[in-house]
Amino acid sequence: MPNYLEKEMSNSSNKKPLLLNNQSNELFDDDDNIIHKLINVKFIRLPNSGEDWEILEDSIVVLTLKGTRLTKREKTILYTSEGLNIVIAEYKSGNKSVAGIKQKLRDHWKDQHDKV
Repeated sequence: MPNYLEKEMSNSSNKKPLLLNNQSNELFDDDDNIIHKLINVKFIRLPNSGEDWEILEDSIVVLTLKGTRLTKREKTILYTSEGLNIVIAEYKSGNKSVAGIKQKLRDHWKDQHDKV
């Protein structure tokens, strides 16, 4: 242990142990010794006002949502963090088709805007 940490520990009035790393890591399961995959959604602006969303699994593109195939409502949802969370949740649940993800985005739109 470095000297400065020993001094801080000995000079502290609290007798609690010093926590050097207090991060919870969702990508590694200590009990089962399993490394989980990292899933990201990346927004890509294309020339001529085009837009795509790529789903990356461990930095490898596995699915592309083409902006030309999405409606204006679906794009509006994908601009928000909720939309990206929907895409990630659907991909994690095994729905790896563009049509299935689009259906979930439409269902989310209906849930948000049909409340009376």
